[in-house]
Amino acid sequence: MFKSIRSFLKMLSLPQAACEVYCREKRYERFEKQGGRVRHLALYRLAHRILIPILTISTKSAGQRLLILRDGRKRTHRPTIFCPTHIGGADIEMALEAVHVPCWLALGDPRELYKSASGMMLQMNGLICLDVLEKRDRLCARAKMEALLKKGGNLLIFPEGAQNVSRNALLSPLYAGSVELAITCGAEIVPMGIERMGDTYFCVLGEPISYEGRSLAERYALTAELRDAMATLKWEIAEALPPLRREELSEKTYEDFINGILSMNTAYSLTVDYIVQTQFHPKNITEPAQAFAHLENLIPCRENAFLFRK
Repeated sequence: MFKSIRSFLKMLSLPQAACEVYCREKRYERFEKQGGRVRHLALYRLAHRILIPILTISTKSAGQRLLILRDGRKRTHRPTIFCPTHIGGADIEMALEAVHVPCWLALGDPRELYKSASGMMLQMNGLICLDVLEKRDRLCARAKMEALLKKGGNLLIFPEGAQNVSRNALLSPLYAGSVELAITCGAEIVPMGIERMGDTYFCVLGEPISYEGRSLAERYALTAELRDAMATLKWEIAEALPPLRREELSEKTYEDFINGILSMNTAYSLTVDYIVQTQFHPKNITEPAQAFAHLENLIPCRENAFLFRK
C-alpha cells in the first residue's frame, strides 16, 4: 500500500480517523494507476507458510484454541473462496489457521489494524482492505479480488459483511459478492462454520461448491443456498457441543457475547450500531426495530388506551 518509508511514517503519525481516510485515498490512488493488479503471489504464499505457525503460537499463548470438528475439502486445481461465519473475537485468526493454505484476507473496516503488528502481519500474508460503507472502495476491492482469483490465488471473505450480533440468528443475511466472484472467476466456494465458547473456537469446513455453468442472474438464489450451507455447518457444531439449558444462562449472557465480539477493539472502533449498519439488509425483510419504531412516537391517550392493555 505504501511505496515509501515517508508515506508509511505519515500514516503512523496520523490520528485514527485521519489514518483511515489516508489509507482509503491511497487505495483509490493505486486503483487509478494500476486497476486491481495483484503481483508477487509466490512471495505471499511463502510469507503465509511462515506466518501461520507464528499465528498459532500467538493464539495459544493468549489462551485461545481451535478445534476443527470436520474438514470436507477435496483437492482442487481451481481457486477457492473460503466463506466462514463471522462471530468476532479472534475468528479471523482462527479461520486462517483452519484454512491452512495460502489465501488473502478480504477485510472490511480495518481501523486499528492499519497501525498494529497484527495488521502488518496480515499485509505480509495478503490483505485486501475496504471501508464497507464506501461504494468506491468496494469497487476497488472487488477488482483486486477478481485479479487475485484469476491468477489462481485463494481468498478468505466473510460474506455476512459484519459480525453476527443477533440474539438468535445462526448467521446474518449474506452479500452476494462471494457467489458473484466465484461465477466470474471460475472459483469454488468452501463454506465454513465457526462458533466460540469462551476462548475455544470450533470450526467445520464444508465440501467445495462449484458454480460451473451458473450465471450471474442466479446469484441471489445461489447466495441463499450458500447461507443454508453455512447455517447447516453451524448446526453441526451446535450438535457436537454439550447441551445448554435456558435456565443456565445468566442475565448477562448477551452482554458477555457482545463484549467478546468487541473485545479486540479500542474505544475508537466498532460498535454494535456500526456493525448493524454495515450488515446486509434484504429489502423484503423488515427488522423488528423498524417494525415497531412508530411506537416511539405514540402518545398515550383515551383513543389508543386499548393498545396498552395486558
